[in-house]
Amino acid sequence: MGFSWRRSLYDTPMIKLAWALPTLISVGLVGASAQADFTMPAPFLIIFVSVVLAGSFGGQRTGFVAGLIAALFVVKSYFDQFGPATLTGGVLQVVIGSVLFFLIGTLLGRLRDQRDASMLALRNHEQNLEILLQKEFAERSRQEAIVAEREAQLVTATRIAGLGHFSFEAFTGNCNYCSEQHAANLGMTPQQFIEIAKGNGPQLPHVHPDDRAIVMAAIEKLNSGESQTFEYRLLDAKGEVRYIRQIEVPRSDETGKVVEHIGTSMDMTDLRQAEARVRQSQRIEVIGTLTGGVAHDFNNLLAVILGNLELCLELDREEDRRELIQAAIKATVRGAGLTHNLLSFARRAHLEPKRINLNQTIQDTMTWGSRVLPKTIALENSLMAGLWDVELDATSAENAIINILLNARDAMPDGGRVTIETANMRIGEEYVTEREEDIEPGRYVMLAISDTGHGIAADKLDSIFEPFYTDKPVGEGSGLGLSMVQGFIKQSGGAIRVYSEVGVGTTFKLYFKAAEKHEHEARAEPQKTLQPPSGKTSVLVAEDEMDVMRILKRTLEDAGYDVTTAMTGDEALEIYQSLGPFDLLITDVVMPGATLGPALAKAVRVMDPDLPCIFLSGYAAEATVHGNGLKPSDVRLMKPIGRADLLHAVSNALRDAKPNR
Repeated sequence: MGFSWRRSLYDTPMIKLAWALPTLISVGLVGASAQADFTMPAPFLIIFVSVVLAGSFGGQRTGFVAGLIAALFVVKSYFDQFGPATLTGGVLQVVIGSVLFFLIGTLLGRLRDQRDASMLALRNHEQNLEILLQKEFAERSRQEAIVAEREAQLVTATRIAGLGHFSFEAFTGNCNYCSEQHAANLGMTPQQFIEIAKGNGPQLPHVHPDDRAIVMAAIEKLNSGESQTFEYRLLDAKGEVRYIRQIEVPRSDETGKVVEHIGTSMDMTDLRQAEARVRQSQRIEVIGTLTGGVAHDFNNLLAVILGNLELCLELDREEDRRELIQAAIKATVRGAGLTHNLLSFARRAHLEPKRINLNQTIQDTMTWGSRVLPKTIALENSLMAGLWDVELDATSAENAIINILLNARDAMPDGGRVTIETANMRIGEEYVTEREEDIEPGRYVMLAISDTGHGIAADKLDSIFEPFYTDKPVGEGSGLGLSMVQGFIKQSGGAIRVYSEVGVGTTFKLYFKAAEKHEHEARAEPQKTLQPPSGKTSVLVAEDEMDVMRILKRTLEDAGYDVTTAMTGDEALEIYQSLGPFDLLITDVVMPGATLGPALAKAVRVMDPDLPCIFLSGYAAEATVHGNGLKPSDVRLMKPIGRADLLHAVSNALRDAKPNR
């Protein structure tokens, strides 16, 4: 390769001219001499050849000197009358000959230098190119080695992770490619899987009959161009259940038609079995915590039964014995209910959603679940009347409540208060978009469990739902309770949010989709009517969140109310003292400053005892609203608050307060 490059580089027109010019000039002079009919003497010829050679091989300086000497020789020959007169000619011929010799030597010397410089530059360029080529080859080899190493790492990682990949023809369901790992995840060979996938449509003999609808629904969405992530069960050759998680994306042709499904699979069996074991373990742990309280209840029930039966043996009157037997039967029924709740809590089963009412579930759970809380912790509830039904697995719902109660207990070693609240909510598209929530718009039932414990630091809030994360001492927590609660809620189509302030407390809010209304329920739901404000109705709003404040103010002003705002409880109290009285106070429960919502209400009611108040809940300290001497008629709204709910609450609060104002 090097030789051919030199040949191509040196074989240039400039170099050829430099080598050919002496010959051309020599031939031209000889021809001119022949036409002039004279013979060039040997000295002249020798001098001419010397000039040509000196310029061609010696360079510009040598050619310049040789040409100058030759020119001087011609001049000297003229003055010395060397040879015949026709040789040197006249003055014009001498001048031309001298200049010609000088120019030939100088020009040929310059051409020689240029050729040498070009040759050197070409050699250097060739060397640089060869070095670059060597570097390129070395870099290509290095990159190929890196790619090969990474491919090997990817294959190893895929094998370790159990990640299989595959592709299907759209609509037909025929398998175009099946990796060894994907087939292994399904308990078969690639050829076996390709064979069972053949047909006029998706063939699913390996999928558990109860989960085939899940897979078919995913395939239909893939055919319509939507990516899918889903999980299903299958029965392997041994008849054992395996859990498979698949992620698939559609591929379209140039016309936009879906032609192929490309996806990955992962065997989740070990994880799902471990989760089941952990759930069972946690239930056993909770049951162990309940043992003392349950034993106390059973001993009391047995004492009632035993005592009544013993008294029956001593009494003669039938009426007296009947009363004692009825008391014993009542105690027996209570004992049966207690055991039923315990067995329901501890059983192992897949989620079995059914239509339930969360208020009833909470009350049933609290008949025995309150035993997880010591006597130093007060348990209160505020359950909304007319709560919508939900479709949930009752056991998992009970488990979620108990797990959060256990966290509340651990957060209040010196005692405190736990509040359980429920409410109906409508979450709109704007709320989801503005806050980038991962929850669909619609009707929801909200369950809030608040405590007055030590709270959770802001840097730990993002970690509390991670599996095995716990800040409890070794042996006192597995770190899986909240992770399992979140998994259950997500699986049920809901969401969970946590609000916490260090030193104040924590609130867990669980959102569950409301069940579809029955026809008789839809007819029975009364239509709410808004009462417009009469005259100038003044409202004082205390809210520290600027965005929430703006929405409240705009909503109330659009409805015809005169609104005054404050960002803290302290500021609201000063405004009331200087600008009051007002017709209504709307205040957040927790705000910056020394005056929280309940304290603000108490302070302004010293000046106006009949002032109606609406409390906005959304933070951990909402439990402080209860048990502090506030009026039972005070309205509480749970954030986020819809426009209709806010205006109805304001209208009702003003209407109920009129008789006393």
